[in-house]
Amino acid sequence: MLVAGLLMLAVPPPTMAANDAGSATVLAQAGGTEPRELEPRYKPVAPEEPSSYNSSYIFGMTRGLAASTIHPAGKAPLFLLSIPLDLVFLPFTAIGGFFG
Repeated sequence: MLVAGLLMLAVPPPTMAANDAGSATVLAQAGGTEPRELEPRYKPVAPEEPSSYNSSYIFGMTRGLAASTIHPAGKAPLFLLSIPLDLVFLPFTAIGGFFG
């Protein structure tokens, strides 16, 4: 069994031997068709450009606090501070979204 496995590894498959001889690979195509018929019949839609507005600044302190690893009991009093500060800075962060 071991000898048969070694022989199978040593002998290349017939398809590899044919490709190594320099023969060109030919693709099958239905008779009577032209190569241009294999192209898609529709034009692909171009991807939309990303929005230039960055909304990550709006309520950024509150988002950062919610994503932090602080114990939930410690987050509650900090939310009492971060939400009013986010509301005070809301006009500035709304404008800053166009530049960041």
